Amino acid sequence: MRLRIRASLGKRRRDLASLLLVVLLAAALRLGRSDVVEYFHDDAMLATLALELADGQRFPLTGILSSTGIPNSPVSVYFLALPFALFSDPAVVIHFVMIWNALGVALLWLLARWHCGWRIALFAGLAYAVNPWAVLFSRKIWAQELHTPIIILGLLLLLKGFWELRDSGRRARSVAVSQSLGLPILLFGLQFHFAAWPLALLIPVSFWLGRRRLHIGAVLAAVALSTAVCAPYALGLAQTLESDPARISDAMARSVGSRPQFSSASLSATLRLAAGAGLEYWLAPDQVADITAGFTPLLPLAFALIPLIALGIGAAIAQMRSFAWLILIWAFLPSLLLIVEWTPVYIHYFIPSIPALALLVGIGLDRVLRLAARSYALQTLVCLSFALILALQIQAWHAALGYVDRRHVNYPGFTTPLSKLLPLRDALSAVDDVVVLAPGMAWNLHHEVAVWDTLLWDSAKCARTIVPAGYAVFPNQAFAALMAPGAPQGRLTDLYRNESAKSFPTREGGREYTLYRWSAAPAWHDSSIHPIAPQRFANGIRLTGYRWQDDQIALEWLLPARQTGEDLQYSAQAYAADGTRLAQLDARFWHGRHWCEGDRLLTFGPLVQQESARSLTIALYKLRKGKEAEGYINVELLDEMDRPTRQSVAIRIAAGNG
Repeated sequence: MRLRIRASLGKRRRDLASLLLVVLLAAALRLGRSDVVEYFHDDAMLATLALELADGQRFPLTGILSSTGIPNSPVSVYFLALPFALFSDPAVVIHFVMIWNALGVALLWLLARWHCGWRIALFAGLAYAVNPWAVLFSRKIWAQELHTPIIILGLLLLLKGFWELRDSGRRARSVAVSQSLGLPILLFGLQFHFAAWPLALLIPVSFWLGRRRLHIGAVLAAVALSTAVCAPYALGLAQTLESDPARISDAMARSVGSRPQFSSASLSATLRLAAGAGLEYWLAPDQVADITAGFTPLLPLAFALIPLIALGIGAAIAQMRSFAWLILIWAFLPSLLLIVEWTPVYIHYFIPSIPALALLVGIGLDRVLRLAARSYALQTLVCLSFALILALQIQAWHAALGYVDRRHVNYPGFTTPLSKLLPLRDALSAVDDVVVLAPGMAWNLHHEVAVWDTLLWDSAKCARTIVPAGYAVFPNQAFAALMAPGAPQGRLTDLYRNESAKSFPTREGGREYTLYRWSAAPAWHDSSIHPIAPQRFANGIRLTGYRWQDDQIALEWLLPARQTGEDLQYSAQAYAADGTRLAQLDARFWHGRHWCEGDRLLTFGPLVQQESARSLTIALYKLRKGKEAEGYINVELLDEMDRPTRQSVAIRIAAGNG
C-alpha cells in the first residue's frame, strides 16, 4: 500500500515538474521583451472595438474586415472586452494575450498527458513552448493569436465527453458537463478566423464516436449554448448582406480570380510551422540575409523534426486508433483544403495546427526512444539532439527579435515595435487635444488612426487624424500636432510646424515622428475666409464661410462632437445667373470619428472659376447602396426651431471670391 502511495506521489511530482517546466519556458519566451511587439492596423482596430464595448459605447455584431472583405466574427472583440474593461492600455492588454497563450501550452500538455502519457506530454509541451512561430503568434492583439488556447480547450472537453479515454471510471456528471461545454467553446474559438473553420469537422466526428455515450440533456444544452455563441455573427452577417448583398460573392470573385490553381504553398507553410523555421521570411522578407546573419548555422537541424512528425503519424495510427484521426485532422486538414488555392495563402492561417504538430513531434520522439529502449547511450543522444534543436530555436527567436527591434523593416515585414511608440505616447499623456497628421485618415484603411485613438484612449480628450492635403483643422484650445511618417508635405503640413519640434525616431533606417506643441490654433496664412451666417445641418455641422480663388474652393465648417460612422461627402456647385451649372466638386468630408466639438475645419478642393458664376450651392450627403438603388441622401438643414428647411446652402458670391 505504501509503495503504491509513494509511486502515485512520485508520478504527481513528475507531472507537476514537467508541467511547470513547460509553462515557465512558454511564459518566459512569450513575455520576454514584451515591448518588442507589433501594434499595427488590425491590432489597433480590434482594440478600438473592444474598448468601445468595454466602455458601453456599442455592442458590435461583426468584427474587423478580413482580408477577403467579409467581416470577421465579433467573438475576438467580446473576448478582449474583459481585459480592456480592467486595463484600457493596449500595452498592458498585450501581456494578457501572452499569458493566455502560455496557458494554451499548459492545455496542450494536459491533453497530451491524459491521452498519450507523461513523456509525450513533456515533449509536445516543450516543442510547442519553444516553436518560434508559436511564440511569434502569441504576442499581440490579433484575432489569430487569441483562438488557439480556446480551440485546445474545446477539443479537450470534446475528448473528455465523447472519445474513448483510458480513465473509464469518470463520473457521469463530468462527462455531461464536458459534452455541454465542448461544442460551444470550440465553436467560439473557431469563429476567430475563417482559416480555423475546417476544424469544425472534429465536431461531427466526436459526436459519432461518442454516440453511445450521449447525454440528451447535455447535448440539448450544447446546442442551446452553441446557438447563443453563433447568433451575434449570424445576425451581423445578415445585416451586412442586407446593406451590401454582393459582399460575399464579390469577395469570392476577388479571391478565386479567373480559376483556382493547385499550389503547395499551404503544405510548405505547414512544414515551416512544424520545423519552427523560416521566421525571417515573415519578419523581414526584404532583409532575409541580414536577419539570418544572427542565426546559428545549425538552425537547419530543426528540420529533423519533420521525420519525427512522420514517425509520430505512423505511431499514432498504429497505437491510438481513433485519437490519431483527431490529431491528423487538427494538424493537416486546413492546409490540405488550400492545396486548391481558392484564396491567397498566408502562414498565419495555420496557427491552430501548431499544437497538433507539436503533439506529433512528441509522439514521434517517444516512438524513437521506445525503439532505442535497449541503448541508454542512444536514448541520451536522441534527447540531447532534441534539446539542441530547442536551444537553436530559442537562439533564433532572440536574434530575430533583436533585429526587428533595432532595424527598420519594410512593410509587410515587422512593423514599428510598440517600444518605439510608447515614449511618444508618454510625451502626449499630458495633452488633452491631439492632431495626428498622417498619410490617411480612414479607420478601416490607415493604421495611424486606430493606433493613436487607442494608445491615447485614457489621456487625450480628443485625438483626431487628418491628411494635410485637402483638410486643415483648428482646435479651440491648446493641442499637440503629431506628424507621422509618410504624412504629405506642403503648405497645409507646414501650418502645424513651429519651434517646439521634438523628434521621436523609430528604428535604424526608418522615418521618425515629430511632435509640435501649440498653445492656440495657428492662424490660416492664406487669403481670408469670407464669413456667412452659420448654416446648421441636421448632424450638427455648421457651414460658416468660404473662399473661391485660384480655381480652388475652401469651405469653413464648425464641427460637433464625434460621430463614429458618420462618413459624408460634400458638394460645391457654381451657377450662372440663369441657373446654369458651371462647375461642380464632390469630395469626401472629414470622417465623423475625428470630429471634436468646437473644432474649425477647412476643406479644400478644385473648382474651376467662371466669370459668369453668381452663386454657390453647398450640400452634405451620404452615399447609399444595398437593396435600394445606389444613390445619395442629402443631410437636411435646420432652422432655429430644429425644423428641416432645405437640403443645400445657397451662397451669393462675394467680391474677391469668384
